[in-house]
Amino acid sequence: MKKTYAKDVFISGFALFAMFFGAGNLIFPPYLGWSSASNWFLGFLCFIITDIGLSMLGIIVVGKVGKGAQGVTEPLGKFFSILLLAVDVICLGPLIAIPRTAATTFEFAILPNFTNINSWVFSIIFFAIVVTLSIKQTKAVDIVGAVLAPIMFIALILLIIKGTLSPLGFAERTTVVGTVVSDGIKAGYQTMDMMGAIIMALALTFSMKSKGYTEPKQQFKMISQAGIISSIALFSVYGGLAYLGSTVSSVFSSNMSQAELLIAITSGLLGKSGIILLGVIVAFACITTAIGLLSSASTFFEEISNGKFKYKTNIIVGAVISCFVSNLGISAIINFAAPILDLIYPVLIVLIVLGAFNGKIKNLNIHKAASLGAFAVSLATLIQNITGINLGINMLPLNNIGFGWLIPSVVMGIVGSFIKKSEVHVKNILSKEA
Repeated sequence: MKKTYAKDVFISGFALFAMFFGAGNLIFPPYLGWSSASNWFLGFLCFIITDIGLSMLGIIVVGKVGKGAQGVTEPLGKFFSILLLAVDVICLGPLIAIPRTAATTFEFAILPNFTNINSWVFSIIFFAIVVTLSIKQTKAVDIVGAVLAPIMFIALILLIIKGTLSPLGFAERTTVVGTVVSDGIKAGYQTMDMMGAIIMALALTFSMKSKGYTEPKQQFKMISQAGIISSIALFSVYGGLAYLGSTVSSVFSSNMSQAELLIAITSGLLGKSGIILLGVIVAFACITTAIGLLSSASTFFEEISNGKFKYKTNIIVGAVISCFVSNLGISAIINFAAPILDLIYPVLIVLIVLGAFNGKIKNLNIHKAASLGAFAVSLATLIQNITGINLGINMLPLNNIGFGWLIPSVVMGIVGSFIKKSEVHVKNILSKEA
């Protein structure tokens, strides 16, 4: 039993690693290392705090609160809870994140090696593979954690070892510490991995239940341990990639994009075989993320519909929509995604942080007021960016690193604590938690 338990935790941990490690996370660390140069480790640590830190907090809080992702957003009321999660799932599902995995694989892994393949043909093949590997709800996590993730991890470690033993250059350029810190925090924040964390926890929890781990305390223990394994793997890979970026800080031009820098590093280290290896890494990173997101989204819609939207049907419909959207290209997908994600991300962070104190905060008006404060600033920021009208958002503390909403949210949360709570409503919520 102990061996089986350890194996299940290990598989779940590597599944989490693979689900988080999408192609976007592949290009962020090298570029951060390149821009941070001699201070690469400081920038990397700041990146880790706002990326892995927030993501693992999300996973653990979902496990602690219970009732899946809805347990985190429930203090907002049933309607807003489901609405917020539905928008999150749709964005991280067939509308944005899943299509981006196919578009990224095509542009990184296919075009550099096979120039004559049509994007539509490739996307159909890509999603056929994803559907095949995720159609069995009880096996999706196992396939990712036991098979795909280890292959990707080994390939990444081999690349990092090669770059460490035979670096292309050295981190000779000095950088401003303050800029390094803000760049690291901003890069980690902009991955928005925490949004995926609270959804991916659904697939992880379902996998645990299917293996007989039905007790909430046991599930929480497994999720926490899987999170530790995932964090260690991510820390190792992100750190290695950031270091590789730092070693070419005085070698490559400042005009390079994040993608171009990664390609230059791999081709410089391994030549043509490096491009092939990069293609394999990107393909596995995108396929594992697509499986995790599609499986989690399908599980979510099956749960909130009380089984009316079946898992397998959701998988197929989600894959078809994703296939169509993926052919719009990475840039179009990202440009469409940014405003929506920027609007709801701060609210989810607020609810996750407050969820860490589950059962200790009795007045749910704190959750509501703090969430409103974060949402108001996010909405004002979006309006300012679209219209160009100066609403004074840039004057907010921490706005330069994406946390302009933080102080208003704290202030509103304090105000909410003085608003008389609804005893009946709180009693009902707490009784459900019990």
